[in-house]
Amino acid sequence: MKNLKVSILSASLLLIICLGLFTINSLSVQASSKEKIISFHAQVKPYEKLAELEKEATIIVQGVFTGERKSNPLDLSKGKLFSSDSMVEVKRVIKGDLEGKENIIVYEPGYIRDEDSTFVTIDGYTLLNERGKYTLFLKPVDGLDGYAIVGLFQGKYNHDIQKSGNKVMPSFDLDQLAKVDYFGEHVQQFNQLKEEVLNKYSWE
Repeated sequence: MKNLKVSILSASLLLIICLGLFTINSLSVQASSKEKIISFHAQVKPYEKLAELEKEATIIVQGVFTGERKSNPLDLSKGKLFSSDSMVEVKRVIKGDLEGKENIIVYEPGYIRDEDSTFVTIDGYTLLNERGKYTLFLKPVDGLDGYAIVGLFQGKYNHDIQKSGNKVMPSFDLDQLAKVDYFGEHVQQFNQLKEEVLNKYSWE
């Protein structure tokens, strides 16, 4: 395991805020696509209760991923960690004011590397997919038009996945990951939060 200490300077990485200590955990996928999954471990503030997450988020919405996404690779020379700018169609605003916006950009802590289709992510976060119906806990990002996900994986919940967080298996490919809401080390905590979210915010 290799340790990489990165100074988070990019505004789109509001989701981590300060110095982060990341550990590379690379899983070679034994599938016909021969894809790889690389997950960086991050020290993230845990939310034990939904009320804490609701208080931290200035925007809470339900929406679907439109399929429009821009990948932003790792660029340490500019102090930028990897991310994706993903377009979400807003179906319901639960908290906050989007000023009539029907679509918003959500900054995700993961991306698919163009050159080899490797999925690179942080702490088991999975990307929004077009089949999902999501409740998102968000914060605006100063100087940018989009929104960061509060608490990394803790601010995104797919209502179409009944079984909550799972740990990824080495044989998983990207299609299989689309059926998993979260695959990091904090499965129990994620499950507890997701149960609260689904009970309170049913999809209309």
